[in-house]
Amino acid sequence: MTRPPAPAHLGRTSIHAAVVALALCAGSAFAQDAAAPSGDLAARLREQQQQLEQQRLELERQRQALEQQQRQLEALAAALEQQMKGAPPAAAAATATAQGQQPGAPAGAAAATPGEAQASASGRGSLRWAGYGEMSYQRYDFYANTQTAKATERGRTDIGRFVLSPHMNLGGKWSLFGEIEFEHGGTGSTVEYEAEETGEYEAEIEKGGEIVLEQLWLQYSHSPALNVRFGELVVPVGMVNLYHQPTEFFTIERSLAETSLIPSVWHETGVQVLGTIGQLRYQVLGVTALDSTGFSGHEFVRGGMQRKLETKNADAFAFAAHAEYAFAPGVLVGGAFYAGDSAPNRPRQNLSAKAFVTLGEVHGRYEVGPWTVRGQVLLGQVQNSRKVTQANFNTFNGGVLGVSRTPVGKRAKSFFVEAGYDVLSLWANGGVPGRLDLFARYEDYDTHADTAPGIARVPRYHRKAATVGLNYKPQPGIVIKGEYSRRSNDGLIADKQDVLGVAAGFEF
Repeated sequence: MTRPPAPAHLGRTSIHAAVVALALCAGSAFAQDAAAPSGDLAARLREQQQQLEQQRLELERQRQALEQQQRQLEALAAALEQQMKGAPPAAAAATATAQGQQPGAPAGAAAATPGEAQASASGRGSLRWAGYGEMSYQRYDFYANTQTAKATERGRTDIGRFVLSPHMNLGGKWSLFGEIEFEHGGTGSTVEYEAEETGEYEAEIEKGGEIVLEQLWLQYSHSPALNVRFGELVVPVGMVNLYHQPTEFFTIERSLAETSLIPSVWHETGVQVLGTIGQLRYQVLGVTALDSTGFSGHEFVRGGMQRKLETKNADAFAFAAHAEYAFAPGVLVGGAFYAGDSAPNRPRQNLSAKAFVTLGEVHGRYEVGPWTVRGQVLLGQVQNSRKVTQANFNTFNGGVLGVSRTPVGKRAKSFFVEAGYDVLSLWANGGVPGRLDLFARYEDYDTHADTAPGIARVPRYHRKAATVGLNYKPQPGIVIKGEYSRRSNDGLIADKQDVLGVAAGFEF
């Protein structure tokens, strides 16, 4: 979101004073070391350097806290200005955080994820827009199908997505938020290549495949600790599912270890209760359950999000919960749980058995100074997966409904870890603006971690990916990416793939 420029002097006095204090301490220590015996000088120098590094890290934490306080002051200033113009007091007090902090949350609290920020503190009828997008070019090894022994090199470009997010304060304690996504640069009829389906091209006319309303909810803000949303909501399972804007993950594509198991930016219709208590942020949801018609061997429950029909079947609902705790600015751990029966919401009622889906994940993020470290473990289980597979195989008009003929796994598991370092931080006065992170990521995911009796485990569904690359952020809201990825599976053929790519992303 476009925000007014911050006052240039805000926060400088404290930082300048801290820098002067550090310089005086360093000078005093050097003078003492000059008079010390030479045998102790090296040890004292190392000790002094360690102290200076600790003080530098503390200054960085203070700087981040000051920036967070600055954003809070800007929101309060906007509210006061609106109130002076005659807006209702409740509207002026409504929270707003284009940067994502929950209403009233203290500096350092777990920030709200993109798309969760409430409408800005302004009067009724004030509409604001945010958004993001990404575009990419990749060279990759292409296999015509899973039985092809030798790959050919091909290239592709993709306008992956362009997202517009309107949000409005409706007055009182009510606000409205939406997120409209344009996928892959087009609308209407599409043709997708299905390597898992014997290498066939599959034509689709998709409602929500190319233009999708990912979020549309009405929120009542009772207090920082208690808010309620109604509408189309993001299901908060999976770290990248929540932190999905292009500057929030290193790779060109969202995590393969996550998006190969669950829907990407998973959204369902329902009710959500959420809030912030101290450093803890929580969400509890009741939403429409998945549709097991879309489950598959190679993507587990990813295809179960309902978007093929004009309406969503709501014969069954699911429960989801998520929590994150912030230990310090940029340091948090979190987890999520999901449970719901995916049988009743099938378009064709051809599965009498229950098909409960259970998912659980834990994740962590460390983003302090030049270092970034992130990781996640995700586990899933489908009840009666053999009966789900049989029902999918026997579903009439399966191609129209997006049914896969591949055997659904009983259990799936995945993990990923990534780390990056801002090399520009090594040259404080290098003259190059922004941040340049060199990163590495490793992913391991298996959608056939376990199978039901009567279903043979498919080795190629156990996959790995190792990626190295760079992210250059010349200024906030812009990222340029380059990477090389080596991907493999446990199959005997079509088991290796190299992918090289560049991309650009933006947020506003």
